[in-house]
Amino acid sequence: MPDYSYGQIQQASQVQRQILSQKQIQALNLLAMNSQDLSAEIYKAVDKNPALEVVNDPLAAESTARVPSVLPGDNTRLGNATASGIEKAEKYQEAYENAADMRETLQEHLLFQLNVMKLSSDERALGEALIRNLDENGWHILAPVSLLDKSRPGQNLKMLGKIVGIVQRLDPEGTCCNNMEESLFVQAKIRGNAPTLALFILDGHIDVLYSNDSTPDIERIRRRLMKLQEERSRLMFADTSAVDETEITSDDVKRAIAFISRLNPHPAQGYGKSASQYVRPDVVITKVDGELRRFDPLKEMIVPCTRDSYYHIALANDFLPEVRIVPELDAAKYKGLRKNLTAAQQFLESLAYRKSIIIKACGTLVRTQMGFFSSSGRGYLEPLTQSALAKELGVHESTVSRMANEKYIQTPWGQLFPIKYFFTNTQDKVKFAIKQMLENPVPGEKPLSDRALSERLEAQGMHVARRTVAKYRSAINMESSYFRKN
Repeated sequence: MPDYSYGQIQQASQVQRQILSQKQIQALNLLAMNSQDLSAEIYKAVDKNPALEVVNDPLAAESTARVPSVLPGDNTRLGNATASGIEKAEKYQEAYENAADMRETLQEHLLFQLNVMKLSSDERALGEALIRNLDENGWHILAPVSLLDKSRPGQNLKMLGKIVGIVQRLDPEGTCCNNMEESLFVQAKIRGNAPTLALFILDGHIDVLYSNDSTPDIERIRRRLMKLQEERSRLMFADTSAVDETEITSDDVKRAIAFISRLNPHPAQGYGKSASQYVRPDVVITKVDGELRRFDPLKEMIVPCTRDSYYHIALANDFLPEVRIVPELDAAKYKGLRKNLTAAQQFLESLAYRKSIIIKACGTLVRTQMGFFSSSGRGYLEPLTQSALAKELGVHESTVSRMANEKYIQTPWGQLFPIKYFFTNTQDKVKFAIKQMLENPVPGEKPLSDRALSERLEAQGMHVARRTVAKYRSAINMESSYFRKN
């Protein structure tokens, strides 16, 4: 008869679990922060820990530099104020600072005009994204191409160009640009009566007008323009311009300057302040020409571009306070500070880990997306997933996700891109290739069928079935060969 009596049985089993230490948790939390949040966290750590101190804060120094000093000799009237006078002044100042800016913001003004226009849902969504992406000057904060919504197949580069042009022509004309020079060029094109020389100056040559003189030296400007004209003639593949074959006279220069002076360099001026949060770059990438210099691998990275140039990758430390352990702090003398010293060292190590991961990750991004960076953003992105980058760095995929969270790269040509923008898959590359083939057909050639597209993709090393080509073509809003004509 079987024995059903109760008893105790001991079994040994092995379960593999990863338990994060407090140090690892802190390092991952700091990694997930952007530069603005990290700056606040550094000050919070300094306030709590007497072993830490801020050595330098670029932003604080910048704001202090803006405050004018009052000196006895600057014609300022000095005197003694009464107690009631001081109280009234303080109340007035408080009321002035707390008063809401009731003026219409630039975004509200542009959105009202956009909403009365006849646009598709994709076009309207893209227009709203572009308008909300403008700073107080009316310039782009993030690169417009990074605002394309991948979940909306209808949003593509062609639509982006169309909607940017629409917003630029809204009142006030000349917003939705990268900078003042582009805004002036856009305004000149919109007017339609710009002198050829004025367009040439605004198209990348506005520096010829810069001078310390109160009045422009017409002859000096004319000589500089003629030199540019001569340099262009020696370029074999330079774009043709109407100014190339024109003899530049002093009267031409005067007319061009007079026209440019009537344009508005600050089209967004006079509107209320929006509550938008400005985006600062976390990583700055610059292209350096010349011999490769020595660099600190813990703080920066070098990625070769050509034989005579390279990309320099560094954290944007101009926005972060510099922190260190208080020098000559004697933990043996003040035994109560031992825990503070340990915590301070751990905090600095976590900051160093954050810096190392971001620098290494962005170095890999630049190497992988070299075509994009070398073409100033006009090239396609190579397939790169977060898991592939994690494998390359030897970290967990969640670490890469934290690294990319709310962080931005400033490219060599000045535009800001979210780090997450550079993560793509093979599908994106195939769609881009199909789009290029269909938008740039060979003159006289029959419209490419899906089978022909599949064969050409195969020749480029992309193995895509005909049915998949049809699916991707439909996703980018391109018609079949039956409805297309070259």
